[in-house]
Amino acid sequence: MESAGPGADAAVPDSVRPSPSGQERVTHRMGVLEEARSLASLKWRILRNTLTRSTWVLVGTILGGLYALSILGMLVTGMVFLGAEPLDVVTASSVIVGSVVLLGWWVMPVLTAKADATLDPSRLALFPLSTTGLLTGQVVGALIGIPGVLTVIALLGWLSTWRASPAALAASVVCAVLAALLAFTGARCASALAARIARGRRSTEIISILSLLLIVLLGPIFASVATGVERVWDRLPVWASVLGWTPLGAVWAIPGDVGAGHWGAALARLAVVLVTLVVLVAVARFALERALADAAGGAARATGRSVAGIGLFDRFPAAPWGAVAARCLIYWLRDPRYSASLVMIPAISAALWFLGGDSGFSMWLLPLMIALLMSYAISADVSYDNTAFSLHLLAPVPGRADRLGRVVAMLVVATPLVALGLVLWLVRLQQWHALPAMLGACAALLLGGAGVVSVVSARYTYPTPPPGASPMKTPQGFTILNLVLQFVLMGFMLLLALPPIVLLFVHLGTGAAVWSWVALAVGVVEGLVLLGIGVRVGGTWLDGRGPELLQEVAGYR
Repeated sequence: MESAGPGADAAVPDSVRPSPSGQERVTHRMGVLEEARSLASLKWRILRNTLTRSTWVLVGTILGGLYALSILGMLVTGMVFLGAEPLDVVTASSVIVGSVVLLGWWVMPVLTAKADATLDPSRLALFPLSTTGLLTGQVVGALIGIPGVLTVIALLGWLSTWRASPAALAASVVCAVLAALLAFTGARCASALAARIARGRRSTEIISILSLLLIVLLGPIFASVATGVERVWDRLPVWASVLGWTPLGAVWAIPGDVGAGHWGAALARLAVVLVTLVVLVAVARFALERALADAAGGAARATGRSVAGIGLFDRFPAAPWGAVAARCLIYWLRDPRYSASLVMIPAISAALWFLGGDSGFSMWLLPLMIALLMSYAISADVSYDNTAFSLHLLAPVPGRADRLGRVVAMLVVATPLVALGLVLWLVRLQQWHALPAMLGACAALLLGGAGVVSVVSARYTYPTPPPGASPMKTPQGFTILNLVLQFVLMGFMLLLALPPIVLLFVHLGTGAAVWSWVALAVGVVEGLVLLGIGVRVGGTWLDGRGPELLQEVAGYR
């Protein structure tokens, strides 16, 4: 066979070409900076491809970025005005706000473990990368993305607060670089430690649920912080002076010391910053080395325990719908994508309790919202099953049994949660006369909504995190259009539940108890009728297009 021309393999890198006979192969090894540049380039390409693969993803990212920039614009404007204040006020404000920013960079990777695995060490373990190069690439890669860009812009705005003192301004330039290194290196250190902690499935579930809880409670937390700041305003300088000697606040206080001529204090704080940076790098290197070794050596170990009986399958009737209900109930209790909902509902209840105000309007919404969210939750059941849905087709499980079993499992979980919402509503507002009407409205939303979802989910699914993934992970293919369709579905469920809700308002307006009991009867009957229709129609549709549904959900990653 004739040899190929000299340009036939021009695209093949020299490092993988066979060496000519009689010549020794020369291996090129990348340096640390070249490794870091390659990893940062890889993250940029992944980000670019993610944004350009869908118009809706790009539009959503642009809108989110504009929203973040508007908030950042207000923050930078505040920094500019802060620069006109006395030096001690600028120092105290910088230390407190800067400490919060650093704390956020160090804590969020722990709460969002596995949410961003672009440069995950487990995926790079088989490549000839040094630990130093990988860590440097991860730190540089932190600049690629909305959080990194916003942090850099905020640091540039922070420089303007020291414009009154040329010495402080010069020191702030160095401190801004050190602050960025502390933030990005601390984030990688926290991510590496979180990866070590989250190797077990249960640890991952706990971290994911804590992340969701934090997001739900952000509103009450910010409200409490705003109220607390007003009460302890006079103590903030004292707290800032203490934080200024900690790893979180030292870097933000150095320009103030330089501007005031306190060179000894500035050097001491600089020593704190450098020691902190060295410790973060050392811990991150250690965690990365262990992660790379575990990934390369297959360190995952399975643990087992003996189980007597067949668990929840003993508690349900020996029928197809009973088996489906038992399996789905196990998911509700053990799968973090389901169990996170069980924790979020009490968190939402607590948020509405504290944000309710004197009118108590939010407490009127609480039971209804819980019923609506729980009935809608089973719209993702088939998507969450992913390839496991094939078991229903191979068994084969009748479509009606599939629909009914999923509804029963949801009702077992949702009933106590709706009861919790009703109890909180009664405790806060003492509206005992409206209890029957509220029960009717909740029944219409829970039962009727489950019927509507049983039909829709047999025809339409949307991307969800795959089995074993964090509930915080954004699945591939999820767009704003999917989100809009979900809101439309919930709006339709709410529209169908209007009869008992209208009767509830009639009772509140007239004060006649009969309307409250009529609302209960209408809500229960309507809910049962919609549920029966939904199970039948949805089951028929599921029987007709089960294979297509399996092919669709199996592609969600």
